[in-house]
Amino acid sequence: MNKIVQFIVLAAFVCAAFSTTAGIVVLNGLTHEKQVLPGETYRGTIQIQNAGSSAESVRVYLRDYWYSFSGESRYDDGGTLARSNSGWISYNPEVLTLDSAEVATIEFEVKVPANDTLQGTYWSVIMVEGINEPDPAKAQQGVTVNTAIRYAIQVISNVGTEAASDLQFLGMELKKQEDENVLNIAIENTGECILRPEVSLELFDESGNSTAVIKSDSRRVLPGTSVLSSLVLKNVGVGKYNGVLIADCGEERLYGTNFSLEIE
Repeated sequence: MNKIVQFIVLAAFVCAAFSTTAGIVVLNGLTHEKQVLPGETYRGTIQIQNAGSSAESVRVYLRDYWYSFSGESRYDDGGTLARSNSGWISYNPEVLTLDSAEVATIEFEVKVPANDTLQGTYWSVIMVEGINEPDPAKAQQGVTVNTAIRYAIQVISNVGTEAASDLQFLGMELKKQEDENVLNIAIENTGECILRPEVSLELFDESGNSTAVIKSDSRRVLPGTSVLSSLVLKNVGVGKYNGVLIADCGEERLYGTNFSLEIE
């Protein structure tokens, strides 16, 4: 007699309940930039609103902010970066609760040290983060996952007017994106002050004729950080080219390089 053995597989399903604090929004921008002198004090405000349907709590804290062309970014403790201004900043309140549709103001003050050696751009970020406490009454069997939305509001202090500016091209890569050739250029700010390079590329064929002039939007690059500027090579056919790459940072600050490019 054949024995039929039945295996009963019990599958355990974990139900996850998700909640979010997406109701909190920043109303007056994510960057506050000021030109100052050593010893000066200035103030600003961050306006937030609870656009959700229920009350939301928010906490406020300081972090340093660094980013790279590779996509990496860090939010380290205040004072980690050499050009951090987190020690100059005070703010109020640290925690607040907003009813639905309520608007609140976070006030901050920046006291620049009276130090004549300070030159260039110093910055940090004021983090505004929703607090989403688990509700035991809504808990379900399994795992409850709470997510929180946070904003990083940059506070940038440009001290003095004699800071050195410098920019380096770290490298470039030709890639195919959605049937278009795209030239990605990595740019690093190696100077002391913030730069906003507008990158332009002019291509010349093997006969020396100009075949294309392509520009990208300007990008904010803080000292010691880097960004990736992308140029879409529309209507640039197969062939070998010589290129002239220019990063125009304004105020007669131009940085350029020559290179060769082959499109197959």
